[in-house]
Amino acid sequence: MAWNKRLTLLRDALAALLPFRPDAVPYLDAAGVSFIAIDMSGNPVTMWHNILSYASNNGHEMVVAIVDAVLANFPKNPHLLAYKAPVEEDYGLGPDIKNADWNDDIDKENVEKITGNASTLLPIRFLSIGLQRARAVARIYIRRGNKAEVGTGFLLPGNILLTNNHVLPDALTAAAALVQFDYEESETGNPVAVTSFETDPAAGYATSAENDWAAVKLKGNAVAEFGAIELTPDISVRKDDFVNIIQHPGGGFKQIALYHNIVTFSNDKIIQYLTDTEPGSSGAPVFNSNWQLVALHHSGGMLREPGMTKRLLRNEGININMVARGLQTHKLI
Repeated sequence: MAWNKRLTLLRDALAALLPFRPDAVPYLDAAGVSFIAIDMSGNPVTMWHNILSYASNNGHEMVVAIVDAVLANFPKNPHLLAYKAPVEEDYGLGPDIKNADWNDDIDKENVEKITGNASTLLPIRFLSIGLQRARAVARIYIRRGNKAEVGTGFLLPGNILLTNNHVLPDALTAAAALVQFDYEESETGNPVAVTSFETDPAAGYATSAENDWAAVKLKGNAVAEFGAIELTPDISVRKDDFVNIIQHPGGGFKQIALYHNIVTFSNDKIIQYLTDTEPGSSGAPVFNSNWQLVALHHSGGMLREPGMTKRLLRNEGININMVARGLQTHKLI
C-alpha cells in the first residue's frame, strides 16, 4: 500500500495522541503488530511514520487494526474516525502532478488572468501584518506524567489567552498549562528562544463546553511583548471567502496554512473550510484576508455540513462572534 495523504493525516494524529514509545506499544500489541523490526526511536512523527510504513507494507488491514485499537480509548477522535470513514466521491487528494502532461501550449487568452471565482492577489503588507498577528499565537503545553498534551492559543486584549474547551476544559487543567511564545523557527531554520508564561485562572477563567472555547488570564504582561489580536464586532464570513490559520500543528513549530484555504460553509455558529490543520492546531486563530479574526479553530475530519446527511472532509472553527458574546457574558472583555 503506497503512502498517501490519509496516512500522513493519520500519522500526525497518532503522533499527537501517543508521542512516546511506551504509549504506542500497548496499542500495537492490541492490534497484533510485531514491532521488533520497527525503528521506534526519534521524534513522535518519525516513530509513527515508521510504524505506519511497516503496517501499510503488510496490508491495509494492519493499519485499520492499529486505528481500531487506538479508537477503543479515543472513540471520538475526529482524525481516527476520518481514516475509517468511507471516502466520498468529491473527496480528492488533487491531481497526480508528477504524471501530469505540462507540455501543451498555454492559451494566450488565459495568460495573466485571475483564475477561480475570486482574486488571490494581495497587497505586500499582507505578509508584514500576518507576522504581527503571528506574534500573539502561542503553543499550549500541558505535562501529564510521561505524556504531554499540546494545543494552540492566542492573546486577546487584557492579557487573556483564548483556546478551545477541549484544550483547557477546566481551571485545574488551565493552571497546569505553560503558554509558550516564539515556539518557531528563525529565517535560518534554527529554533527561536521561547518565552513562557504561566496561566492565572484565579484572576480570570471561563469556558463553554457547548461552543468549545476557553479563556484564561496569564501571569505577567504577555501582551506588552507579543501584542494582542483584536476582536472585530459582528465580523462576517461567507462561503468561498479565504481564511488563513496560524497554528502549532502536532505541537510543533508555529506554521501558517495559506493554500486551498476556501470557506465551504458558514453560519452564526460554525465556519467550515479546507485550510490544512493537524492535531495540536486546536485553539488556533482563523483570519480572513484582512487579518481580521473570524473563527476559533476546533476540529477536523469527516464532518457534516448543517442540513446535510453526507460527510465531507472539512476543518471547522467556532464563529468568533459567538465566542465574543460568551466572553462578554463572563466579563472577560
